[in-house]
Amino acid sequence: MAKDKHPTALEGLARQLEDSGDYRVLRRLVPPRRYAEPDALPHRTALALDVETTGLDPRNDAIIQPSLVAFEYAAETGRIFAVSEPLTSFEDPKRPIPAEVAKMTGITDADVAGKRIDDQAVEALVRSCSLVLAHNAAFDRPFLERRLPVFKDVAWGCSLADVPWRSLGFASSSQESLLMRHCGVFYDAHRADSDALAMVHLLATPLESGDLPLALLLQSARKKTVRIWAVGAPFDAKDALKSRRYRWNSGDDKRPKAWYRDVREDEQAAEQKWLADVVYGGASGKWKLDVLDARTRYSDRG
Repeated sequence: MAKDKHPTALEGLARQLEDSGDYRVLRRLVPPRRYAEPDALPHRTALALDVETTGLDPRNDAIIQPSLVAFEYAAETGRIFAVSEPLTSFEDPKRPIPAEVAKMTGITDADVAGKRIDDQAVEALVRSCSLVLAHNAAFDRPFLERRLPVFKDVAWGCSLADVPWRSLGFASSSQESLLMRHCGVFYDAHRADSDALAMVHLLATPLESGDLPLALLLQSARKKTVRIWAVGAPFDAKDALKSRRYRWNSGDDKRPKAWYRDVREDEQAAEQKWLADVVYGGASGKWKLDVLDARTRYSDRG
C-alpha cells in the first residue's frame, strides 16, 4: 500500500502525477521552525494566534482553545526567521460545547473539563511581541480582549484583511484555500495550534511576484483606516449598503446602532460622496467617522 512506501518514492509518484498536467498534488504541511537565516536587519517578534470558541458571538460565547506562536521577522522586508513552539491550552467554558463545534474542532467537553488558560504565560508572551496577527482578526481580537485584557494594548494585523488576496488573483481568502492555492499544502484546520502555524507558513511563502505576504500585511497595518458609520440611514437603503459591503451593528456593544464600513484614508472622500448621493438624498455630514490604526483596528470596543 502507498502508506508503506518510502517518502522519496511517494514524492516520485506525486511528481509523475503533476508532470502529466492532469493532476495537482497537495503535500501535508510540516511547519518549519525556521524560514530564513538571520540577516543584518533589525529583528522583531510577532505573535500569530488562533482561537477556537463555543460560537461566533464574543459577548455570549467563550474561548475553548487559544494557541499563540511567536516568530522573529524583519519589519523592513517581511522575512520570517525562527518560529517558536505554540503555546496552546484548553479552557473550560463552564457550559457544554455545541455539537457542531465539537465536530468541527474535535474538542470535547472532556478535553476542556477543569482546564484554564495560563494568564501569566500569555501576558508575558504578548508583552514580548511588537505585533499580534490573526487570520480574521475581527473575530479573534474581541474574544481575546474580553478574556485577556493584555490584548487591548497591542498592535494588531490581519492575514485575511491586510493582504490583498483577491487582487492578487485568489478567489477565496479562507486560510485553508490560500494554503492549498498559494502554498500547495493542506493541514488539519480548526485546531488553534495548526491554524496558527499554518498562518505563519502562509505569510512566509513568496508570491509569484517575489513579494512576501507578511511584507504586504505590514504595509497595510501601518496605514490608518476610517470607519464610516451610516448613522440614521433610511431602512430602504439597507440593500445598497449591504452590496457596498457595509455591516450592521446592533448597538449592544456601546458603538452606534448603524451600518458601517472601514475604508482606506484615500477612499474616504469617494465613500462619503456615495453615502450623500445614494443613502442620504444628497445631504452631507450625517455619518460618523472613526480613525483607526493598528492599536484600535479589529476591536469591537466602543
